[in-house]
Amino acid sequence: MNDEEKNMYSDEDLRLLQVLGEAAGEQPSAEETEKVWQQFRQQHRQRQNNRYIWASVAAAVVCLLVLGLPFVGERTNERPIELYAALDVPSETTTVEAGDSIVLSTPPEQTAEVRLSDGTRIVLGANSRLAYPRSFALDAPREVRLSGEARFEVAHDANHPFWVISGEMRTEVLGTVFDVNAYPGSRARVILYEGHVRIGHQQEQLDIHPGQQAVLQDNRHLNITSVNLKQAGSWTEGLFDYDNMPLGEVMKHIGTWYNVSITAQSESFLERRIHFRFPRTASLNEVVTALNDLGVARITFHHQTLQVEKP
Repeated sequence: MNDEEKNMYSDEDLRLLQVLGEAAGEQPSAEETEKVWQQFRQQHRQRQNNRYIWASVAAAVVCLLVLGLPFVGERTNERPIELYAALDVPSETTTVEAGDSIVLSTPPEQTAEVRLSDGTRIVLGANSRLAYPRSFALDAPREVRLSGEARFEVAHDANHPFWVISGEMRTEVLGTVFDVNAYPGSRARVILYEGHVRIGHQQEQLDIHPGQQAVLQDNRHLNITSVNLKQAGSWTEGLFDYDNMPLGEVMKHIGTWYNVSITAQSESFLERRIHFRFPRTASLNEVVTALNDLGVARITFHHQTLQVEKP
């Protein structure tokens, strides 16, 4: 500030302006900044004409904008993309029975196997929930309900179709081997290994064949694509096994296994494809270290959430 500018203000005005300048460097609270600014406006208004008042207001606005700019940037960064949200799940495998109904629930990092009354074998994935009857009715389809992930090896019975209800999607089979992945907040999908299944959603029905998967898209339509069955089924063998898989998809699988929330900085680099093979018996920290060693992303752990950022 030159001598001419200093003459525009009283000593008290200059002191208050100095406080504002120091506050800008120290990033004061909004209350402190407002208090000093109101004092300055009140005293300066009594001695200056309208032109000088508006000049002061402009200077103050610039000062406040300087204070606010860092926080604007932070707010932008505070809107990450949520890849997976941790679920409220038990700390150990639980079985709850009520009349003819049974509910099997699994914790993080564990699977559970169950055989139904018809001989169907089911491997329930981590953080998953399966509801099924103690015995199936003779005059109705066999029906179970799933939240999470499961491998089904359905016993053949031509007179009683087997239905898996997972959210808005229904999988209908007679006898076959397939996976259903339907975690809350994720796109539901069915992967077929053997046999033949029919996927239904609202009025839409599609048949898929071995080596295919049906995915319920955001537009609520089913999309059928080919899939690598060896990689898709690696979870039942205790492995993370991804060959040329988008980073975003890998992170979702890690979230569902360890039940940890995952956010990402932006979508663009989540499409980077990686090759990653690691045992599921490893700790979350070990998996994160191995992923960071690939150099495609920087993954850190803050406030019970994995944050995925550009390297």
